[in-house]
Amino acid sequence: MISRRAFVMLPGLLLPAAAFAAPGPVRFRVLREGREIGTHQVRLSGNAGKLSVQTETALQVKLAGFTVFRLRHDITEEWAGDRLQSLASRHDRNGTVTEARVVAEGNALLARGPAGEARLPANAAPLTWWNGAHFARPLIRPLNGTLLQTAATRGTAPNGAVQYSLNGEVEAVARYDTQGRWIALATKGEDGSAVVYEPIG
Repeated sequence: MISRRAFVMLPGLLLPAAAFAAPGPVRFRVLREGREIGTHQVRLSGNAGKLSVQTETALQVKLAGFTVFRLRHDITEEWAGDRLQSLASRHDRNGTVTEARVVAEGNALLARGPAGEARLPANAAPLTWWNGAHFARPLIRPLNGTLLQTAATRGTAPNGAVQYSLNGEVEAVARYDTQGRWIALATKGEDGSAVVYEPIG
């Protein structure tokens, strides 16, 4: 079975605000123990002042021809400059749907999820991976709109890439190239299986 926390955070694309140009779709192949189980896609539109980000993940694990795990997670983010204006998340795991919303309100973010409402720091950002600068902020779990107890450590990787290691509620290693684009993610499922994200194309 794939870890629930492994798919709370969904990777995307990092683009410095000053160099922003809305790209075409960015797609990733999701592998479990070397076998493809689905795809992940991020779309960005707008500009550095007003940006919309849409994330889609669709996963399916089969054993002996039978589907034993199915997940669909859709997230929409709206940004004004470097501040999150809203987030809408719909997470469907084996037919169990969880929804969460976050909206900017004054000097805070108001989150509504399965556990009710909560006020979050105004500078918080969802852990959707499309902007590496967000690792320095309080991180929001898109699944339910709560703050994550996770620390990110920045390091170096081959060919000038940057690597972030996350520890805590979320444990993963993400890698970005010299242009700031997300190029790899490694984590584990609940059963200890290796889960890897690879770019397509």
